[in-house]
Amino acid sequence: VEALFQVYLSLGGGGCKERRAEVSAGARGAAGSAAPCSVDFLLMTCRQPAVGDGRAKVYPLRRIEGDMQTHPLPGQPHPWFLKRIQDRDSSDWLNNEFFFRAFSQVMANAGHRVHGAVHDIFDFRWNQDFRQKTESEPTVRGGVMYNEPVGWKKFAVKVMGCFEGGNAWLRLDGRPGEWAVAYHGTNVDAMPSILTGGMRAGERQAYKDHTDKRTGEKIGEGIYCTPSIKTAAEFSPTLEVDGRRLQFVFQCRVRPEAIKRIHEEVGRESGAYWLINDAADIRPYGVL
Repeated sequence: VEALFQVYLSLGGGGCKERRAEVSAGARGAAGSAAPCSVDFLLMTCRQPAVGDGRAKVYPLRRIEGDMQTHPLPGQPHPWFLKRIQDRDSSDWLNNEFFFRAFSQVMANAGHRVHGAVHDIFDFRWNQDFRQKTESEPTVRGGVMYNEPVGWKKFAVKVMGCFEGGNAWLRLDGRPGEWAVAYHGTNVDAMPSILTGGMRAGERQAYKDHTDKRTGEKIGEGIYCTPSIKTAAEFSPTLEVDGRRLQFVFQCRVRPEAIKRIHEEVGRESGAYWLINDAADIRPYGVL
């Protein structure tokens, strides 16, 4: 495989016919003979043929030389992941390219130029599209009711592996360490600092002297958020980019034990407010 890869590189890479090669992988087909795998050096993948009644599988490859990864370069997204994202978004006007262009334009208009590459800020592998849903499916995150952002599309922020303690806070299965979901609407001027340095308490602390609806503890000062996407959207201005009207809202995870409930979630049609005293207990992981 290495010799074929070097031939591919010597020819300039790209879309040349030498980008693909058949190699023996030891898999056994229906007749018992070894079935070759198809390697794509451009996408850095290995396609394992179907065995029996199963389906063919595609695995991402990485080239290691000595103790160093050379292809793809460390820190760069894998070309196979990028291809899957491109295929998924190809027919959608609200695709990754439009989103980042709109995001960058809005930031520039607010006086904040986006200097980093898109994949330094976002990880589009974890995007989720809720626009086709008509209502939120009852579910729980971190032991707290989670209301899906129906009608919105989430563009995932690059957060995997960025916090001490691993990625348990992002779990979806209710196991220990999973955090609850909240939304935070804000003016675009605040978005760059939130993405680079996390959230901070604002100057207006209207409910600091109120008490938690469940525990009776004083609310105090901190960061306001809400379990309702509709409530968060009320704090996000509507902007126009390329003839499209857009709003940006942060989807966050919050440590369940850190939630101060200014209102109860159930029975408040106008939306409940939560407050998080410590900025370390709220983490934005998506831009809606």
